Order: sequence, then structure tokens, then C-alpha cells
Amino acid sequence: MVIARNKKNPTADPAAIAAFGAAAEVRPATPEPGAPTKARAPRAVTPAAQAGEEKAPPKSSLVRWAGEEETRDRLIAYSAAERYKMQDLMVKAMQLGMDQLEGR
Repeated sequence: MVIARNKKNPTADPAAIAAFGAAAEVRPATPEPGAPTKARAPRAVTPAAQAGEEKAPPKSSLVRWAGEEETRDRLIAYSAAERYKMQDLMVKAMQLGMDQLEGR
């Protein structure tokens, strides 16, 4: 099978290719120094809660699945079957579990 050449594209200009290559090869003898940047201010450290003070609740939590692989696999299978995001499913499962634990 013969592949037809696309005749819409212009032919390559050897002079333009040579000029491009020559411009790419020209480099300054010494590199220009970068513009100085300001040093970043250190991050504000949240002070630790003192005795008797309440600690702020965490924004996220890590679940360690060691020993709970079956529960993890059930969540993964359910989220795939029902097309839930894993985050939403885990929060809903924890809400239902807490309701059951609290006897609601």
C-alpha cells in the first residue's frame, strides 16, 4: 500500500534550518547571574496546646489498614460498584458507624 505524501505542507527551507541551528549554538561566554530573590520568611509555628487547653481538630487523618485489609477491600469494591469517591464513602461509613455506636 502506497502512502500519499501530504502536499499541503511546504518544503523545508535549508537556509531557515541553518539559521535556527546557528542561533542555537551561540552561547554567551559566561552565564548571566539570576536575579536576586528575597529570602522566604519562616513559617509561623502553631504553639502546642498547654495543659487544660483544647487542641484544634485535625484537617485530615491517616487510616492504617494493617489487620483491616478486608474492610479496606470492601470499601474499595463498594466505591467502584456504586461510583462513590473513596473520601465521601469513608466519611459516610464513619458517620453511620458513629450513629450506631452512639445508639441513634
